[in-house]
Amino acid sequence: MLRIKSRCWRCGEVALAIEDIILVEHGDGDGTFYVFTCYGCGDPQAYPADPRFVDFMRMNGREPIILSPPIECKEAEKNPPLSWDDLLDLHLQLESDG
Repeated sequence: MLRIKSRCWRCGEVALAIEDIILVEHGDGDGTFYVFTCYGCGDPQAYPADPRFVDFMRMNGREPIILSPPIECKEAEKNPPLSWDDLLDLHLQLESDG
């Protein structure tokens, strides 16, 4: 069985079976990450995957899952972020409706 070493933020170095690792590719071009659940503490872990690691995983039959962001994410890029005044206006409006 093929083992891969990675790190858990809590437990330190861990050895994983290739089947325990999931590749996740962002459909909007933000890169590829690998995720796994640590054997020791049970916490989920996520780290950036460089192209060599992605190629290695593909050679061993592990294709990435491609996540496409919802259309609302693209719509939000066109609008300016909320300001403190926007939040205050929302708070006052919610307070008056109740």
